[in-house]
Amino acid sequence: MVGGAWCSLVGTLVLATGVAATFGFIPPLTNYSYPIVWWGLLPIIDAWNRNRHGLSLWRGRSRHFALITIPMSVLLWLLFEIFNLAAPQWRYRGGIESLHVQVFFGFIAFSTVIPIMLESYWLVGGEFCLPAGFSRLFRNWRALSILAGLAFAATPLFNHSFWFNQGIWLAPALVLLPFTDIRECPKSRGFVLALFSGGLIAGFFWELLNFWARTHWEYLILPRAPHLFQMPLPGYLGFIPFALTALVVYERHLRLPARVWISAILYGLALVGLYILTALYRRDGLWLFC
Repeated sequence: MVGGAWCSLVGTLVLATGVAATFGFIPPLTNYSYPIVWWGLLPIIDAWNRNRHGLSLWRGRSRHFALITIPMSVLLWLLFEIFNLAAPQWRYRGGIESLHVQVFFGFIAFSTVIPIMLESYWLVGGEFCLPAGFSRLFRNWRALSILAGLAFAATPLFNHSFWFNQGIWLAPALVLLPFTDIRECPKSRGFVLALFSGGLIAGFFWELLNFWARTHWEYLILPRAPHLFQMPLPGYLGFIPFALTALVVYERHLRLPARVWISAILYGLALVGLYILTALYRRDGLWLFC
């Protein structure tokens, strides 16, 4: 309880700093408020999930979180940024002009992706599980699952239609599910409800906090559709398959040992990949300074 109270206190202070920066009360931090707010919220939600479900991202596994989860979160989202580079659905806009600072901002922001989705699922569903027979089905149809995932991943390279490209959110899960052994849910209905509600809760707060941030993303898709914040309403459906992807990646990455040399490789790949991607985004007008 003491550890949870301490995390909540630190999180509250960081959250308050981020909110103040968002609304211009701390000008030097205004451009960086989005990840500050999230890194304030995450310890608060984690303390709640630990007290309610006994689940925590870092309690008892802080070394693994720092060495493996953070760079894996960045690498996972970099994959979707690569898809976006091929067939743009969003772009970034803000007051950060320096390439190196944009890379730093991106790393801190992208490192929240897996934690946000995991904590959101835990919030409503407790420990992650899959319906009975789900893992066995994907192991039995391993080749088909992998081919489907690769096909979804490759689609943006040849197609710029929004609807046909939405398979990207499921692609990593399809590739990894044949190699996972996740516990089975007592009831399949609970899995579906938790996946839908967890994904939509994470998506709602992603878009809410992005809407008020000076450095933010904006969408290039479905301009005539009704919007909630920056996101067209149909776009919220993508958070559901992405929730499954993030959860499967997290479960799979827990098998990586928290060794310094593995962490150095992951951090190196994340930083180099982010640097190259940011430079390409700037070149193609997908990172705008304003």
